[in-house]
This record gives sequence, C-alpha cells and structure tokens, in this order.
Amino acid sequence: MYTITEAEMIQNLCIIKRTLDEVKQKIENITFMNNEVFFTFLNELNCPNGETISQILNKLEHCIPFALTDESFALFMSSCNSENIEKMENFRKDFIQSCKNDFLLLLYTISDKEQWDNIVQNCETLRKKNRIILREKRMEQL
Repeated sequence: MYTITEAEMIQNLCIIKRTLDEVKQKIENITFMNNEVFFTFLNELNCPNGETISQILNKLEHCIPFALTDESFALFMSSCNSENIEKMENFRKDFIQSCKNDFLLLLYTISDKEQWDNIVQNCETLRKKNRIILREKRMEQL
C-alpha cells in the first residue's frame, strides 16, 4: 500500500470538490430515481485530471473518515455474522463503498471554508495515523 503525501491528498480532495461544484449547478433540476443512481452518477464523473471521482476516492481510501450510518452499520454487521469468506469480502467491499459514498455526499454538501478545513484536517489526521500503522507493520515483518 502506497501512502500519499499531504499535498497529494489535498490536491485530490480539491479535484473532487471542484468537479462536484461544477456538476452541482448543472444537475440542480434533475431528480435521481434513488441514492444508488445518484452515487453511481457522482462516482463516474470525470475530473479535470482524467480520472473519475471513484478512482480518486480509491487513492484517498486510507484518508477518508468513515462514518457509521444505518446502511453502513447494517453492512458491517452482516459481514460480522457471515461465515462464508467470499460473502464477508463482498460485505466488506460494500461497507467501504457505502462509507465512500457518505464521504462523497459530505464533500457535495460543504457550504463554507470552515467545513472544508475540518474535512481536510480529519483526512490528514487519518493519513498520518495510517502511515504510522503501515510503518509499524513493515517493521514487524523485518
């Protein structure tokens, strides 16, 4: 696992936010059939750097603060109760995608600089913690 730098993290967050802000004005009169369609639309948006939002979120995965919503908690509990390894892995992937969607919605709804700064600070805290954990795992392997 490659840990991104703080500058890369901020750059990627800015790319997502800029893309969301641009599309928000274009879709304000569009009604999506359900949340799944809405998040699929957002995740597949092309950003100025040639990547989709989903691809950028994958790079940021270890920096994203995961919030337990009712949906993500249900997915998490389902994975805990499963004895089938393949099903557990599918539940894990669904859980992570649900958390990414929650984070994407948070970025979509940011309305001021204070909220933005708070998100960047939380992401940076997680990035640093995960970098330390990765370093410790590497040391254990030696």
